[in-house]
This record gives sequence, structure tokens and C-alpha cells, in this order.
Amino acid sequence: MSSAPPQLRGNLKSAVAEIIALRILDGTYPPGTTLPTEADLLGDLGVSRTCLREALQMLVGKGLITSRPKHGTSVRPAVDWNYLDDQMLSWRRKVVPQTQLLAELVGIRELVEPEAAALAALNATEAEIAAMREALDAMGIADGNRTPATLDADVRFHRLLLAASGNALMSGLGACIENALRASIRITSDPKVSDPIALGQHAGVLDAVAARDAERARAEMRKLMAMTRALLVDAGALD
Repeated sequence: MSSAPPQLRGNLKSAVAEIIALRILDGTYPPGTTLPTEADLLGDLGVSRTCLREALQMLVGKGLITSRPKHGTSVRPAVDWNYLDDQMLSWRRKVVPQTQLLAELVGIRELVEPEAAALAALNATEAEIAAMREALDAMGIADGNRTPATLDADVRFHRLLLAASGNALMSGLGACIENALRASIRITSDPKVSDPIALGQHAGVLDAVAARDAERARAEMRKLMAMTRALLVDAGALD
């Protein structure tokens, strides 16, 4: 067998899965169509049969494809795709316009996080509240400026809040929330955009959670999300 193309070196299974996934997401292989034969894919990608089959199995798990004996492997309808999967979020970022993807990510945050804050006010343990306070403190180590460490702390605060809701499915949206945070911060990190961390507003959310005031926690998170949307609109990233 010929050596793998340079772009496939490393984790071959993941690389092959990504190449096929991107072809599905960009419409090269539309929903309802059958993928090229195994022989054609092997010739195209230059990998082993085992590697290809493991990559395809990854895509089955993400709802992108299905395989039936004597019918080949076909692309499933888009309604079946697992859009909230972390890898799917990463792959879509490579083929979907940034404004569209960011609008989707911010939209899901606006739907989920206020309710997560309200639930956290009712269900968070003292240990969870303490962990959120530690994350908030870490967000302030650079006097409100953005650094890799403060970004990680910001992401940690929001993921901890989801977990503190007491709803495991809501906590499972953490990868989506993290992608939304990191995507928006990449845009607003432009020197022309003033994007200090909204420490006071994060503190307002946490204080309401610690006070077990669900309505105030919901309202404070809505304020924080409104600030985020306004900043992105000002940066030209959202309409």
C-alpha cells in the first residue's frame, strides 16, 4: 500500500473521518446519496481498510452516515446529524460561514444559560458554588484583560454553571457552550474591539445562584448574554 498523504499523517482514523465529514457538510456528498465504494475511498485516501472502516464507524456514531448490507454507505438526512458533538462543532467551523455558526452558538447560549443559572440557584451544591467562585477569581487575575488563562477560567465558569443545574443533559451542552465562548472571544479579541471580561456581571450571576434566587440568577444571566450579543454586533460578527 502506498504511504498516506501528508495531510493524513498522525491519527489516521480521525483524519479520514474529518475528510469524509467535511465532504458531507459542504455538500460534496449530500444527504440521501451513497458514498463512493470502499475501493474508491481506499484509493482516494491511501489508508488501510481497517482505518477506513473505523473512520466510517465514527461518522455512524455522529449520525452522519448509515450502512446497510447490499446498499452501501449512505449519508443520513441532516435532521439526524449530531450537531452538538464536539468534533461536529469543530468540523462545521471549517465549512459554515462564521457569522452563521456564531449566530447559532450565541442563540443556543441565550436559550440555555439563563435557565441553567436559574436551576443552579435551586440545585447547586456548596462545592459547586465554591468551584464557580474559584473560576471567577481566576478570571480576574489579569485585571479584566483577556489571556489564555482567563479564557480557560471563563469557559470553566460557564461549564460549571451548566453542571450545577442538576440536569445531566444540560451539562452535556458544555462543549457547545465552550465553542460559543471561544469563537466569540476570538472575534472580539481584535485590538479594535474592547472586550474586557465582564467580571461584575459574572459575579452578579454567581451571587444570585449562591443566594438561591432563581429569578435573579436568570435575569443576571440574560444581562450577561445581552452584553455578549451587543459586543458581537458592534464587532460586525452578528446582525
